[in-house]
Amino acid sequence: MKRQILRRRISTISFFLFPATFVYFSPYVIVDASAKGIICGSFFMFILLFIGALFFGRAFCSWACGLGAAQEILSPLKKNFAIKGRIIKWLIWIPWITTIIILAIRHEGYHEINPIYRTNHGFSLGSIYTAIAYMCVLFVLLIAQFMVGKRSYCRHICWIAPFMILGRKLQNLLKTPSLKLVKTDSPCINCKKCTKNCLMGLDVENMINTNKMENTECILCGTCADVCNKECIKLKFQ
Repeated sequence: MKRQILRRRISTISFFLFPATFVYFSPYVIVDASAKGIICGSFFMFILLFIGALFFGRAFCSWACGLGAAQEILSPLKKNFAIKGRIIKWLIWIPWITTIIILAIRHEGYHEINPIYRTNHGFSLGSIYTAIAYMCVLFVLLIAQFMVGKRSYCRHICWIAPFMILGRKLQNLLKTPSLKLVKTDSPCINCKKCTKNCLMGLDVENMINTNKMENTECILCGTCADVCNKECIKLKFQ
């Protein structure tokens, strides 16, 4: 379980650093910047997440996302996972991306690069308005976690996930080496430990038995591989 200890420590650090990095993941800042023809920090961040998904899938969600860490910290307080709702995040993402593209076209493209746009010398909480926006995001996360279920923010709201999902789909199309869950030759004894410990509430046991290890909601935390006594699953580059 050393891998999980390391993962939790890294993700917890990312949570405490989130006030400093918040703007670089903001869905609003990139819209505001596009309306002024500015390429901002979140523009670069979203591109990096897409490119990173070609090699690491959605591992960012479990290893380095501050909001993912917040949900994991709160998970013992809520037993049930949120209902599946993959399409909901797309209903948020598609109009948002469309708005960004339309604004950029209306202003004849981008004319300026400013990675620290809307920050205070690169630090996110540079104004009272940014602080309020940050607290609102945390409030929405809390409401989703306790009213809808565990990982509801990841399942239904997250505007970052589609970038990585699309990157992963491109990787599968190109068949390039990447971080994956791999079924081994060891027989599964159906103990369900993998499913019970999955951070996203996936039916990992069924994934093993059907040999369909790819799932767009899998965040490649490796928990299922680490709790499997029979080593039926491995997390590795393949």
